[in-house]
This record gives sequence, C-alpha cells and structure tokens, in this order.
Amino acid sequence: DADVLTRVTEYVPDVVDFIEKTVGKGFAYASNGSVYFDTQHFKKTHDYPKLVPAAGQATAADIAEGEGALASEMTGEKRHQNDFALWKKSKAGEPSWPSPWGPGRPGWHIECSVMASDVLGDCMDIHGGGSDLKFPHHDNEMAQSEAYHGCQQWVNYFIHAGHLHIKGLKMSKSLKNFITIKQALEMYTARQMRLMFLNQRWDKAMDFSDQTMDAAKSLEAKLNNFFGEVKAILRKDWTKTRQRWTPAESALQKALEKTQDEVHERLCDNVDTPEVMRALSDLVTETYKYMKQTETPQALILQRVAQYICKVLKIFGVIEGMDDIGFTSAAAASGEQAVAPYLDAFTDFRDAVRTDAMAKKNTDVLKLCDSVRDVTMVQLGVRLEDKPTGKAVWKLEDAEALKKEQAEKDNAANAKDSAKRKNKLQQDIKKMEKDLGPLRQALIPEDQYWTAGANANKYGAERDDSGLPTTDAKGEALSKKAAKGVKAEWDTFQKTRATLAEQSGGKPDEFVKERESELAKLQQELESLS
Repeated sequence: DADVLTRVTEYVPDVVDFIEKTVGKGFAYASNGSVYFDTQHFKKTHDYPKLVPAAGQATAADIAEGEGALASEMTGEKRHQNDFALWKKSKAGEPSWPSPWGPGRPGWHIECSVMASDVLGDCMDIHGGGSDLKFPHHDNEMAQSEAYHGCQQWVNYFIHAGHLHIKGLKMSKSLKNFITIKQALEMYTARQMRLMFLNQRWDKAMDFSDQTMDAAKSLEAKLNNFFGEVKAILRKDWTKTRQRWTPAESALQKALEKTQDEVHERLCDNVDTPEVMRALSDLVTETYKYMKQTETPQALILQRVAQYICKVLKIFGVIEGMDDIGFTSAAAASGEQAVAPYLDAFTDFRDAVRTDAMAKKNTDVLKLCDSVRDVTMVQLGVRLEDKPTGKAVWKLEDAEALKKEQAEKDNAANAKDSAKRKNKLQQDIKKMEKDLGPLRQALIPEDQYWTAGANANKYGAERDDSGLPTTDAKGEALSKKAAKGVKAEWDTFQKTRATLAEQSGGKPDEFVKERESELAKLQQELESLS
C-alpha cells in the first residue's frame, strides 16, 4: 500500500520554486510566458537521454508523438526542438497559477520531479512505469531532477512494464478492444487474472486472450487439485503408517530442493515469474508421480512440498490468508476442520453405494451418485472427485467458482453431444436422400419412365419390342454398352416398383410422402443445431 498520496495542485508553489532554481543554474530559460528546459546546455555536463539514447536525435515528429499537442504549440518558442516545457503559459479558460513568468501551469514532467523530490529527496532508488514512458517522460524527468539537485544519477533503477495486449493487439479505445478490470472480473476470478499475468514477463507485452486465460485456469485447477489431494492425505491418521523414507521420498526431497534453488535464481534474474510458475508446476507434476508410484505416500514430505508452493504463491498475491495449504482463507480453513468428519462420513457412504451400483449395473443409482457430485455438492462448495480405487476425495472450494466450472463442463458436454447428433443427422439424411432417389423414380408410370425424371430429354422416340429406347436424344443409335445399360436400368426400375408396392401395401405414393416427411424433419433438426 502507498505511504503518501500526492496531488500536483497542492505542490504548485513548490513547482515554481523548482523551476526558478533550475533557471538560475542555467539549465532552463523563459520564453513568451513559458519556461523550457535547455537540453543542449544540459548535455554538456550530463548524459541525455539515458533510457532511450537514440531519442537524442529525435525528429520533430518524434517529439510531437511524445509531447502531444503541447509540442506543436511551443515550436517557435524553443531554442532546440528537444527542449521541453517546465512551465506553460495558460490560454484563456485554462487552469492557471501565478508565477514570475505570468499565469500558467506546470509542464508534463515537472510535477513528478517536484513531488518525488519532496517525499524521497535527491535520489530515488527504484522508479517504475509503462515502457512507453521511457522517452520523453522519464528521460526528461531525470534530466530536470539531475539539473536541480546537481547530481549525475537521480534514479538508480527503472522498472518499465510491458503494455497489455488484447488478443495480440495493444489495448486501445481506437481499436475498440478496451476492457476494464471490472469487466475482466465478470469473466474471470482475481486469482485467474493474477496467474495469467504471472505466466508472462512483466517487462514484455502481456497478452490477455482466451488462450492465456485458459492456461491460467488450467494452472489454477492443477494447483487446486494438488492442494486438495495433499490435504486429503493429511486428514487421514497417517501416523499409523510406516514413516521411514525410501528412495522415492529422497528423490522427491531433491526435486523440492532443486525447485527452491531454481525459483530463487529466476526471481534474482529480473523477476522471471513465468519460469517460477513453470518450476512450481513441474514440482507438482513430480509430486503427483511420487503419489501414484507409492502405495502409501508420506504425508510430511507432501505437506512440505505443498507449503513451499503456497509460500511462493502468497508472495505473488495469488493466495490470501494464513492457511498453510491451499487457496482457502483462514476462516475457510477453520470451517474445513469443523465439517471434515461429516464430509468423510458422507463420502464413505456414497462410495459404498456407488461401488454396489456399479457391481449390479444399476444405472439409476449411478446417475444419482453423479448428480450428488455434480449438482448438490457443487452448490455447497464441495468438489468430489471419484478415484480409480473407488474412494472419492472431497475438497472445499469457492461455490461460485465450482458452479461456473461445472457449467462450463456441462456446456462442453452439451456441445459434444450436439456435434455427435449433428454428425448422425447428416449421415441419416444422406442415406435417406440416397434411398429416396430410386423410390421417387419408381413412382413414375411405366409408359413415361424414359421421358420423365432423370431420363427427360435423354433418349429419342424409337423403342424396341420391349419398349426400351434404341436411340439417344440426337436420334443416333445406342451403342451395345449403352443399350445394355438401358436394359439393366429397366430391370432395376421394375424390381424397385415391385418392392415399393410390397412395402407400401399397395400405396406407394403415401409411403414415399411419409419418407419425405421424415427427411424434412431430420433436415429441420439439423438446421436448428447449426
């Protein structure tokens, strides 16, 4: 939390004094009611600019981009295009304060130097801001402060954070991809947002997208499930089991120590939180391997691993409260101890019922067991996880988060079912359309078959003794192959008519209409799923 709240409106007299002293030292000059910092004179004794050295040869366009509209207003008043305003003469209707140079207002950079100098003195250890503030703001802020204090280094360390990008593009109102923290928290939890930022370098562009948030949610679930598994083991009377370490426990201890060393090194290396989170995730994976490969996992080593991970996450602000393990608060942890015996008893009862139902293949009872897990317990903020051993593990979690997670699972399952149904409909429609083709042809009267439907305008008027066409539409005689095809088609037509008459009970037209009605219903259902 901040120790001091500063407002430039309370510091205007200090701003005027600061500028007067800077002018007196020869590092600034008055011009047309304004005061400008003399960058060329300053460069004779100091390095400028420090953060973006290339900006020392900045063009007028570069300065305009950094200073905004102010740059174009003061072009004719400055000795050099890189000079910047310490005090700006106010126009009519603009805020103004009295000064030796006339009514005006502080420049963009001066307020930071004055207020910081008043609170922190002639040197600032750590200064921060967005990466876009390096030049001109922070470079100019340092220059005027070093000129005022008569030093060569006003700031020891700068921390410049990367910009927030939305789906790969810099967040900007002009791009209409602007999102507030309040809006983001309507979609995700504060913990998920923190994990998303921790998964990315603080000094690089940070991307807020479905992919980065999915990764954060996945990591949260992995950690939360791990904490629940460890707490479930700690709830048991583990002191009655063998406690002597085996090579498996020793290997896990070495993995923990390796992670501790790596986390320390990564934090010392420019606070590399993505690598820290990766190391913690890898440690969870290694611990899971140990738990699966060990018949009776040692509770104390698991507790040590979980406590260390939680310690790091508390430093990052991902975990609140004083609970040793998990995302729960101290109050929730106390409540967990109170309800543990009851949840243990209920879980054991459900396990027995579920095991019996599975043996007897009682699907109704199994559905009820699933409903208790996915609906009833979720509403109460309890996660039940069925294990291959037949023993479920319960975990207390935020009810709203659980409901949201379950809703997402249900939506995904519904989408999968919908896709499956859509695929089945497409196959059924394709088959029905294929089957209906010959049936529709079979409804054509025999004396019209060669002049209607698919055969319209295909053959000439000449027929043989069997009534089959012998010429094509141009009047040319059919080849032997074509004539053979005509005979085969006629035989198929006759067979289809006979089959249709038998299936329809002598009412082929009604039979085909019923099939077409069924096809139409399937097509309507498919359209509703699209």
